[in-house]
Amino acid sequence: MTELNKLVRDKVPSLVTKDGGSYSLKLLSPLEHKHEITKKLFEELEEYHEANSKESAIEELVDMVELIYSALKLHDVSIEEFELIRKEKKKLKGSFEKGIYLNSISQ
Repeated sequence: MTELNKLVRDKVPSLVTKDGGSYSLKLLSPLEHKHEITKKLFEELEEYHEANSKESAIEELVDMVELIYSALKLHDVSIEEFELIRKEKKKLKGSFEKGIYLNSISQ
């Protein structure tokens, strides 16, 4: 048996069984779940950073968005509410689309 000890997508256990395998799992508490989502986000970010094709980059971004959606549920925030907050912040401060890299500021 291969030790994984990591957060996986919800359908992975049934996919393992379908392929003739078996598994051991535990359901995480909300605090453990948040911790594992954070760890998985860092893992997926690293994989995105190392992606060497458009397809693999998109796959990693998809995983990050799915993890963000799961984190939102833990915070009892709907995707719609999240989008409203995102749009308001974009309206106030803009987005990251232009690639502006601020070297310094003085006041």
